[in-house]
Amino acid sequence: SKMDLANLTLTRREKQMLIELSQAARYPIVRFELHSSEEEELLSVALDAVRITETDDSMELVKERGAALRRLADLGLVVLDYDVSVWGQGDYDVYYRSELYELFCHTAMEAAQKPGFLFNLAVLRKGRAHLTRTGVDALHLC
Repeated sequence: SKMDLANLTLTRREKQMLIELSQAARYPIVRFELHSSEEEELLSVALDAVRITETDDSMELVKERGAALRRLADLGLVVLDYDVSVWGQGDYDVYYRSELYELFCHTAMEAAQKPGFLFNLAVLRKGRAHLTRTGVDALHLC
């Protein structure tokens, strides 16, 4: 079913991200996940569709980008893929050095001290976003 792009309304942020995606050779994203060393199948997503470009990106900005990416994915314009096995050198450096990741690890370590708290491992799940064909078609709306 071809989406009716004529009646599609995108926010400024969503448009901006579509354009960014169209211009990027690779578009790294991550998910902040909490895992348990006790029970492997346990997983909690702390922050989804995380796009960080500067080490001091704020939580507010990152959440706004994440919401935009998820909506673009819901609309079928973008695919968010966390099964990436190969990535470019340095693609995720900014994530590991970011203030938000440091905060995430710190929070996870503190939580892990609590008795009975199962999620004791902070995991940065690498992913990638890319445009679908419909996403490419939607670029003229930007």
